[in-house]
Amino acid sequence: MERKTLEEKVADTILQKSDEITIGEKTYKIAPPTTATLILASEAVSRLPKTALDPQKVVEESLSVAKDCKALGEIAAIMILGARNLTETRKVRERREKRCLWGLFRRHKWVEVEKTVDRKAELAQELLYTYSPKALNMIVGALLHKMELGDFFGLTTFLTEINLLRPTKVGTGATASGE
Repeated sequence: MERKTLEEKVADTILQKSDEITIGEKTYKIAPPTTATLILASEAVSRLPKTALDPQKVVEESLSVAKDCKALGEIAAIMILGARNLTETRKVRERREKRCLWGLFRRHKWVEVEKTVDRKAELAQELLYTYSPKALNMIVGALLHKMELGDFFGLTTFLTEINLLRPTKVGTGATASGE
């Protein structure tokens, strides 16, 4: 695996170059990392079960929490699609029926309708059905490596420190009780 210089990473981010991942027969472009994508992935991570696995009973405890781990596919789907591409509006032709005279006569008409498709749910399901836990672990690990977590941590830490150093209340003088 080749290492990129900082300048190459910045150029790839600015030019929004994206990698590709093939899942089943479909190829997805991996979205460039954004703060919104990181926030949505963090939200999905918070839905994972909170357990401390006992090293002596790894198999039993892993199987007991597996039913609650559908969020793993959702996390990977969010990181692959990015925050902007989680839903898609498509034009679909639907057959509509119009009835006249108490249902004796029927007319069929094709109408174009816009439907919103949840691409995140589709991809999450496909990831869970297609990949083994090991492969999904490697995909999520590679995607997390590209998410620039260090920069996000630095930004949030910096802003938190600014908030702590700022005075929170300015004294305006004595107030009478009851006011």
